[in-house]
Amino acid sequence: MRQILLIVLLSLLSACGLQTRPSAQDGSSPAFTIPQERQLVVGYRDSANLEAIARQVGARVVATIPQLKAALLELPEGLSQAQAARRLVAQVRYAEANRFDRQPIPLPAPRPTTQGLSSQAAFNDPLLPQQWWLGKIGAPGAWSQGAVGTNVTIGVVDSDFDRSHPDLCDQPSRSRCVGGYNAFTLSPYAPTDPFQGNPGRDTHGSGSAGMAAALSNNGQFVAGVAGGNGDPASAARLMPITIFGGSSGGYAGDLNVAQAIVWAVNGPDGLPPTNPGDSGDGADILNNSWGGGGYSYLLKDAFDYALLNRVVVVASAGNDYRDAYHLPSGLPGVIAVAATNPHDEKTDFSTYGPWVDISAPGDDVLTTYVNLGSKTWLFGGTSAAGPVVTGAAAVVLQVLRENGLSPTPYQVMRILQMTADPVAGPPAVTAGMGAGRVNVDKAVQLAKGITTPAALPADGSNITVGVLNKAADISTDMLGFVPVSSVTLVHAATGKQYHAQTGVTPDALFLGSEPGNYRVLAGGPSQLLWGGSEDPQETVVAAPAGSSPLVILYQQADLYETAGGSGPARNETPGTATDLAAFFGALPPSFTLSAAFDSNNFAQLGLPEGGPDVDVYAISLAEGETLNLRAASTYIGGQGKVKLSLIAPDQSTVVASDTEVAVPASLSFTVGAGQAGTYYVKLEEASGNQGLGYFYRLGVGLNGNPAPSF
Repeated sequence: MRQILLIVLLSLLSACGLQTRPSAQDGSSPAFTIPQERQLVVGYRDSANLEAIARQVGARVVATIPQLKAALLELPEGLSQAQAARRLVAQVRYAEANRFDRQPIPLPAPRPTTQGLSSQAAFNDPLLPQQWWLGKIGAPGAWSQGAVGTNVTIGVVDSDFDRSHPDLCDQPSRSRCVGGYNAFTLSPYAPTDPFQGNPGRDTHGSGSAGMAAALSNNGQFVAGVAGGNGDPASAARLMPITIFGGSSGGYAGDLNVAQAIVWAVNGPDGLPPTNPGDSGDGADILNNSWGGGGYSYLLKDAFDYALLNRVVVVASAGNDYRDAYHLPSGLPGVIAVAATNPHDEKTDFSTYGPWVDISAPGDDVLTTYVNLGSKTWLFGGTSAAGPVVTGAAAVVLQVLRENGLSPTPYQVMRILQMTADPVAGPPAVTAGMGAGRVNVDKAVQLAKGITTPAALPADGSNITVGVLNKAADISTDMLGFVPVSSVTLVHAATGKQYHAQTGVTPDALFLGSEPGNYRVLAGGPSQLLWGGSEDPQETVVAAPAGSSPLVILYQQADLYETAGGSGPARNETPGTATDLAAFFGALPPSFTLSAAFDSNNFAQLGLPEGGPDVDVYAISLAEGETLNLRAASTYIGGQGKVKLSLIAPDQSTVVASDTEVAVPASLSFTVGAGQAGTYYVKLEEASGNQGLGYFYRLGVGLNGNPAPSF
């Protein structure tokens, strides 16, 4: 559990640092005209409140993605992303840096294509005898059954692929390719438009596209899994979604990539596939041979958008040589692909782990290169294995649709898993290679026999996990859920794992989870953004096929510790108090706050551990206004006893105090003539104790309203 939390903390630290950004020459997108360290992505609840949210931190809204309820804010100089995120936590679903540090999964340099292996099929592609991997996965058997990717669109989320290559787009019409999207310029482009980037540098996408669906049986170069039968119209359609390249060869940034994913799902008509008016011009499958960097709520929302619209999402597991979590392949619902060699063993470089779904060949695999020199190369890595599974998913989807069926992404994955061949090697390694090495021949045979919805594999479950602050009364609390808590699901029978993070609302959503019983583990809360000790929690949940269970866990958190100042400082004095109006915006007449006496936090920001912890909250009161307060720890199940005090605007005079005994501490104060101003509500643990178990609840009633009862 501590390792999971450490991954989250390191990701957040990296995200908040200065990162290299692509050149402004890449277009007018705000991502390339605003310094990266001043870019904050927020997930909003209501667009009507977005401008007010930005004003809370002196920012301006510069871009939005309405489908994802996401916006890019330009922060003022001097305000860090972490500071802004803390200030906005109560008003947004999430707040995170717009990251630019993701990359295509590294590849070996192009090498001479001298690998000679036995012939694979009757197709007439001259280099097909050297493509050992196609025979290994049974592609010729699938082709002989007519499964070649017809009427399926593959979105290649990568650098642009070379549309002048005769094995990627038929020449000169390029009819098998469809229009794409440039995430650097935020604009669509046609198959006949120039290469979006530098073809001598941005070669990765051409390899990914060729593995999935190089035109087959066309008498030229190589074949792909879903490359048709010689007629370009029979091949899977290729849609370029350019997220790497631009003028500098970098990454387009999370916000622009999320916009590109939405565009790919909807297609040029802008309508999602689930809309009755959709023309069907979006992608059916998204291939992602890229990743790295930390967790992103925005990218998860983008891929959830794809999955909810029945788009299959495939991602390469990474080339980390070890058992390691990777994004986006580690996101729930995404088909994570590890790499195998010609002997059906894990390649030395392939990442593996309990979150991997399936494996595919990825060791020295011959496929398309950019349209320079030999036009082919020995591709490699999980970057190559991922599109093999993408092509396999395309031919399975073709067969199921021809049978009149509309499978979910999970059902497509299950057909591939149910027909996979074993991976050889030590059990500790093969357990992290998913269901086995994909066998497209067997998968097509199974799909051919599925002719009714009832015969499809059982669908996955969609599990939602929320983490509630232990002290909270969710009906009255201003911030009842613990943000940035890392959640892991572990399948009781198979050991399959899924990872996600909570937001302010219980929205750690696990789409397409394997049906069955799970251990649910919550690590955190984040000690980088919020106060309090690490408080890991665990429960279990049953998730039958097609179900949508909700799981709630309870953690202790001290969410307001550094909210008062611009820099890291505990809210233990009136000078560093948490200003509730600045933190939440307009305050309701009656509400509660849940927090804790716990100074074991913020060591990463230079604040020493130790105690005792004192919390101070600032509230502005008008002349004649009555403030009612209640506070308790033991009374609501904690271990402490709260001393509650109210301090006058001069920051020194205590106007009232009370200590919890058998009932909550309570105060009532009416502002006299000439006494209007900012008052300070101070909470202390009466005996000076603190740590896990010492959580409390504060109730506030403004304008004469009673404080909530508890």
